[in-house]
Amino acid sequence: MQAIFDYFLEQLNAGDLLYKGNYVFKFYEDKMVVLEAVTGKLVNEELEFSPVSVLTKQPIVFVENNKRIDWLLEFGILIRIKGQEYDKTTDLDYANIASVLLALQGTSATIEGKKYTFKTQAPNYQGMAVMGNSKYAIISCTLNVTQIDFGYFGQDSVWKFGTTAENVAIIDAFGINKVSTRRFYTGDKKSTTDNDYNKVIGRSMVISMTINYNDETALLDETDSTADLDATYWLSETFSSETPVTWNMTVESASEIQTKGGVKQITLRFVEI
Repeated sequence: MQAIFDYFLEQLNAGDLLYKGNYVFKFYEDKMVVLEAVTGKLVNEELEFSPVSVLTKQPIVFVENNKRIDWLLEFGILIRIKGQEYDKTTDLDYANIASVLLALQGTSATIEGKKYTFKTQAPNYQGMAVMGNSKYAIISCTLNVTQIDFGYFGQDSVWKFGTTAENVAIIDAFGINKVSTRRFYTGDKKSTTDNDYNKVIGRSMVISMTINYNDETALLDETDSTADLDATYWLSETFSSETPVTWNMTVESASEIQTKGGVKQITLRFVEI
């Protein structure tokens, strides 16, 4: 968990604002500072910073060879209020924290040999604390993190869809199930179930997926049953840094989910032609 905390601090400190954590801070009458060496200067300077600490860490451990752990983490950050009231809409610290959390959302990273994937939400203003003559806003950050020693995450694959092989675009696909099946001659001309496994005649690729609809009108036509019966599409998957794999597909079935306040989603079953 220390590696995740250090990585989060590294992202926060990518700009001009200063954040520190994981040790005891000294609270002064009017600000929170630390003496540190500054490049190009012979003496240490007093630098003001925003302290970061771990409020909650809840691991869920799985009995898998990849040593998977799902973490629920909550980090707390104190931000000095430079006025009478705190306004997160004009606070540079809040904007920086929000941008870091947004950038982490859905990403994966390798830290000290372990792999992590992040799910985040916007920072939450919890209230104020008074220390000496200063007031500090308390900001909490919640992260859901999955940790593994080896393997890959779903977002390591990028899926694209198009009506032609040259015109494909990224789709927001999830819940993907790929099934590749060899096809054989039947062992008996009168049988439709027994296969002669010495006589392979081809493969069959079936891909089922759900997408968050984003104006892929051709797929919407499939759910509306208005698409041409002979309509074909191109699906492409790029896994990690490998060369993309592309299939020419038709849609066997399509369904649409609509809920008030929910995301418009389409579930499709593609069959290779």
